[in-house]
Amino acid sequence: MRVFVAVALTLSSLAPVCAAGVVVAVGTGSGSGGSSGGTISAGVQFGTPPAAKGKADSSGCTWMPAGEAQIFDALVVTEKVVNGVKYVLFYRSCPRSGQSFWVAQIGSVALASSASNAIQQRLPAPSVGSAPAVDRGVVNVGMWFWTNPTQYRPVSVTAWVPTLTGIAWATTTAIPVRLVFGSGEPGSSPTTCQGPGRAWLPQFGDELASSCMYTYLHSSEVTPSKVFDAKLSIVWSVSWRSNVGSGGNLGQLVSTTNQAVTVDEIQAVVRS
Repeated sequence: MRVFVAVALTLSSLAPVCAAGVVVAVGTGSGSGGSSGGTISAGVQFGTPPAAKGKADSSGCTWMPAGEAQIFDALVVTEKVVNGVKYVLFYRSCPRSGQSFWVAQIGSVALASSASNAIQQRLPAPSVGSAPAVDRGVVNVGMWFWTNPTQYRPVSVTAWVPTLTGIAWATTTAIPVRLVFGSGEPGSSPTTCQGPGRAWLPQFGDELASSCMYTYLHSSEVTPSKVFDAKLSIVWSVSWRSNVGSGGNLGQLVSTTNQAVTVDEIQAVVRS
């Protein structure tokens, strides 16, 4: 009887990704909005952007060009160019605090690139489900494989920056297109199926086939480690759109989980 098993691999926690920003020393200023003696940096923001200029972001803060905010008591430089990139000084006003930031005025392609870099860190490595279990494979017995359907869903990241005229944003979306099982068996080709696969249930019996199935032809004893180094991957199609650009395709990304598979060869005993 085929045995149901879901192997849930522990995934390392995904830390937030911040776009690299240029740290700019700000000249001495006076008044409550000054930035005396400080260094201020600003990078691309991730998450839900403000609906419009002067509207609050997801933290309840508003971004206004420093030249319009009228927070300085003395003349302060509010625009500069660093390595060919224009920076504008913004004042971020929050319910209990306020701070000035230099913000790079980048276009839609650069925003999409930042979002794409961030989305790579957010794609889930697929959990591995198999029947028979990955440590109980049998030669010439089809092995079902699947992943958790909740991991086989689109993932989106929005990158944004405040500008002099409003908010510029780009959203990158990764859509799962196929599940790929690399058996690790010498001479084999990856097995591809559409969707997350179907979890095997006892009522299916041993004869029902799956569209996500691989049949090992050799025992894992043929390898020095006595196991096959298998891989389960989700292939993602990545695209982007922006409120300041038309958008487009960004190719494909792959998230992978490595899995050791043990396959035994059952010898039949024939009696005359």
